[in-house]
Amino acid sequence: MTAAIEALVDVVRAALRDRAPHLAAAAATALHDLAARAFVDADGAAAAAYHGLVWDLHADPDHRTYPLRLWLVQAGYAVEEACVPPVPPEPALGPDDLLARLAAEQQQRDGLAHPLSQHMFHGDPTAADLAIYLRHHWHRSRLFYRELTELALTCPLRHASVLHRNLHDETGGEDSERAHPFLLQRLLRHLGVPHGFHDRPELPEAQAYLNNRIRCARHPSRAWGLAVLYSLEAGTPATHGNIYALLQRFGVPDHAREFHRVHMTADVEHARETAGLIGELVTSSEDQATLLASLRYHRALGRRYFDAIWREIQATR
Repeated sequence: MTAAIEALVDVVRAALRDRAPHLAAAAATALHDLAARAFVDADGAAAAAYHGLVWDLHADPDHRTYPLRLWLVQAGYAVEEACVPPVPPEPALGPDDLLARLAAEQQQRDGLAHPLSQHMFHGDPTAADLAIYLRHHWHRSRLFYRELTELALTCPLRHASVLHRNLHDETGGEDSERAHPFLLQRLLRHLGVPHGFHDRPELPEAQAYLNNRIRCARHPSRAWGLAVLYSLEAGTPATHGNIYALLQRFGVPDHAREFHRVHMTADVEHARETAGLIGELVTSSEDQATLLASLRYHRALGRRYFDAIWREIQATR
């Protein structure tokens, strides 16, 4: 990290410590400038610093700084959004045609075709490979309930209730001990894989992917968040089915595989409900173009993240 980049990061962190209005304004400017270096100038060092800083702003558990952090990150969100490759608006599609288009886009960028997935599900992965893979699975899964909460805040009550049903399942329904992150922790504990709720993903690709999920969930245009939610829910049953079979190959007992067994079936309904929301809420040509742009960007970030995990596994061999 260069001195100039480090200085921008320090300005943001100083505002969190003091919370004075003049420091907050300076921090927003600094975060905007750091984002411009990362996204407009394509500065790799600035990008790594930006994604790590924004991850920390998202993950900080201090409720006293939540309003400030929520406000600050908007300065970076705006720069990133302006750099997302746009999709030109076309005549608006009806719900069935739009969902068919979404399904085709999702299939075209299927993560199961990635070399990482091919190695894990159809190759000869080692126990060390499995530990790395599941460690990143934990990063991608443990805070999903917060993204659902953020997205529901942008929706009218009738549509928010659909997301709340999903959230009800995610957080364990009537039994909080069956919250999905706790079920995943059971597996990771069995395998000796770290599983703390305050774990920080170190890969910039992981931070970029996860930061974008939160940015989209918070976006006032619901098309951003619904595209990401659709992609996550539509891809889950097949992915988790493959992971379930992989764990069986490694001799993992049934009680430790419950997280993946649940997601093999439950997310079929969640994907159907998300598709229904999209059909009702994403009706204009402009919003549909945003939906497709968001889906493509999310999938591209996911592929870069998978590329990074695959490099990590190869480096250990």
